[in-house]
Amino acid sequence: MRFVGRMILFFAGTVVLLSVLQRLPAAGWIFRGFFGFWIAAILLSVLAERVSRGLLTRRAFQRSVRDLGHVESAYNQGKLGSLLLSSGKAAAALPHLQRAVEGEPEVAEWRYRLGQAQVATRRFDEALASLERAVELNSEHAYGDVQLALVRAQIELRRTDEALASLARYEREFGPKPESAYHRGVALRLEGKRDAAKAAFREVGELAARTPRFQRKAQRPWVFKAWLARLS
Repeated sequence: MRFVGRMILFFAGTVVLLSVLQRLPAAGWIFRGFFGFWIAAILLSVLAERVSRGLLTRRAFQRSVRDLGHVESAYNQGKLGSLLLSSGKAAAALPHLQRAVEGEPEVAEWRYRLGQAQVATRRFDEALASLERAVELNSEHAYGDVQLALVRAQIELRRTDEALASLARYEREFGPKPESAYHRGVALRLEGKRDAAKAAFREVGELAARTPRFQRKAQRPWVFKAWLARLS
């Protein structure tokens, strides 16, 4: 009975969606007849699958937040804060990450995540202190991303000399990357060195083109940002 009910609901949903699609200006004719019905059914299936996946992801997130929140250990607080941060809830992550740092002050991960949350909430002075300490604890943490996070805080505070020094250290240890070249361009532009900044922005695309194919998608935002920066 449940299966039959779902099929009836799906059929009704397809009919409703089809009637909406048929009213689209210039494209409504595509959804006429039997072929149009099947297109609508496929679109509804895709939409339903994505909604279902989103609901499952949300429930898993809420369950993880609930489970981690039940234990007040520094580790659990750090994991909870990191989970909230990765979900775009930087402000909510701050108190949990702060408790993690207080409970395990020598763990670079908590300092790094706290610094990221502070950058995201525009607490740049606090972020600078958190990230400087994280780099002191482990400059290679997160494959060196802790150093790039420090660079972002330094740039926001217009501490361009320090940002360029941090970038030089990062590129010595890990090699130039599209992200580091982009930040270098921003720092140089803030110093008024427009030609050098444009060269750095051009380098972003060159570096992205040399990255392994499976990593190129992740580099696209930096390429786009560099392209926009060159236009300004």
